Amino acid sequence: MIKKSIIFQLLGMILFFMSIVACRKIDQESFTPKTPEISFEQQEVRVGNDIDTIEVDLKSNLPWRVKTAAKWLSILNANGSADDKVRVAIQKNRTTTERQATLEAYITGKDKTELTIIQNAGDPAPDYTRHFYVRTDGLEESDGLSWSKSTTLDAALDRALSGDIIHVAAGTYKPKVTITGGNTSADKDKTFEITQNVKLIGGYPEQATVGAVANPEINKTTLSGQLATGKVYHTMVITALPEQDKKVEMDGFTIRDGSAHSANSSVIINGIAVNRSFGGGLVVAGSKVEIKNSIISNNETSTHCAGVFLTGNAHVTFRNSSVSSNSGLVATTNGAGIWNDGSTLYMYDSEVVGNRGGGVGGGIYAINTARTSYNYLFNVTIANNEVGTMGATTRTGAGIYAREKSKFVIVNSTIYGNKNNGSAFGAGISLYGVCTVDLVNSTVSNNDGGQGNTGVPAGSAIYNNPAHANILNIYNSIVSGNTGATAEVGGTNISRSSVIGTGVFNYDGVLDARQSFDPTTAFNPFGRYGGFGQTVPLANSGSAAAKSGMSTLQLQILASNLALESDLLSVDQNGKSRSGKTVMGAAIPQ
Repeated sequence: MIKKSIIFQLLGMILFFMSIVACRKIDQESFTPKTPEISFEQQEVRVGNDIDTIEVDLKSNLPWRVKTAAKWLSILNANGSADDKVRVAIQKNRTTTERQATLEAYITGKDKTELTIIQNAGDPAPDYTRHFYVRTDGLEESDGLSWSKSTTLDAALDRALSGDIIHVAAGTYKPKVTITGGNTSADKDKTFEITQNVKLIGGYPEQATVGAVANPEINKTTLSGQLATGKVYHTMVITALPEQDKKVEMDGFTIRDGSAHSANSSVIINGIAVNRSFGGGLVVAGSKVEIKNSIISNNETSTHCAGVFLTGNAHVTFRNSSVSSNSGLVATTNGAGIWNDGSTLYMYDSEVVGNRGGGVGGGIYAINTARTSYNYLFNVTIANNEVGTMGATTRTGAGIYAREKSKFVIVNSTIYGNKNNGSAFGAGISLYGVCTVDLVNSTVSNNDGGQGNTGVPAGSAIYNNPAHANILNIYNSIVSGNTGATAEVGGTNISRSSVIGTGVFNYDGVLDARQSFDPTTAFNPFGRYGGFGQTVPLANSGSAAAKSGMSTLQLQILASNLALESDLLSVDQNGKSRSGKTVMGAAIPQ
């Protein structure tokens, strides 16, 4: 009887579960999906010409998304699941014409609704150049048109239009304005954003008055991202749209204390993503910029690019400036000093020194798989940068790391003392991907790469990865005195009138067995000899490097072949004439 009772109980349970399944099946078969319904409560919104963030009501009975093609709008919440308010950040209209854009909210390609945003025309620009004056004790409500009525830097940047000039007195300035499209409740999104092609001059006395003269060496003018609540993502962001015969100019500033660290999130400005994870010190997004007598230092990142990030086809020139002591804080940090992402970089009489990262490209890192990243370095010192600082043993390119579609032309430059922590080759320059490096009149020495690495081809100073179709040309240069790997240049290269290790190559690129070079006696100590950056001049005119280099005519022909101005090759890194001499390397004998 007990067995029968158990059997009946089991049968009852089975029938019960079958009835539930049957009911669920009936419920599923009788389910009718909702008919998509989506609409903005308004069809048109008009806004003023200033920076603004608006909210527009959207009704939807199903999950939705919102998009726009307008570069001057940023959608802050681009998707949702039910009725909600869509938040839209609007850039200031600095043109003199009204403009409009369309927001499209959609459930499917057929089920959608549109809203038109119309922005009033901007104020007409004056027909003369205005001068704004900024001091640390300046008042936001002051017009800033004289030292006696000085204003804040944030206020001056907001009021200035293209062609205007901002004069900034010594002191430390910290941003109080949120980046375009940023989170207004997050201090980390505050930055000094330059949206117009203006000129900023720092270095005036702290209590500057009429007639004050700028001297940034004496009157240090610092833009700092260190707020009371922590560090901002970017101390400065330049987003000014390119204009014919105009550019952003900065002269006499120190940019520091930015910390690019976020979960790979971005704001979109002028159609370009400004990633919170890149460029702790400075981000240039699609603008044309010239930076003089300035320092970008002591910035950091917990992702990539601590110092300077160039993106959106930006065009940036550095003169007499330093990118130094910027730090990547994790093992995967690339581009600690400068990251060129599909832009154009020019550096004259400048330095990239003492930058450190856990990943690759301690000094300069260049990559963009869609377009060429151009890098032109003239009289530049790339020194004492490090990679692999978090213990990774495969990090390369402590000085320069050239990746896909990058091009480097390096003239009269010194690449010295860079270190790959670990066993990777190419501490001075590393080539990976399809890229080109032309090294001219330069010295690459005392770099440390490939320690304990028996791989082939080796290259302590320069490594051309054989797995990729790179081009490496070495002209009238010295690559010697580097340590780590058994060879100093690894991979395919053309070396003309150059020293590689202890060997001397003639103008035809053939090793001259009759000559040799001794780096232990040939160089003066690393230091300053009249140029902006430190270098290692040849000690005397007796070494092979001082006698077997290119002649003046050969350098002129080379300049023409590389589409360079011949004047750039006619002097050394310290400005001394090469006329009548046949000296290799960055600096001729003193």
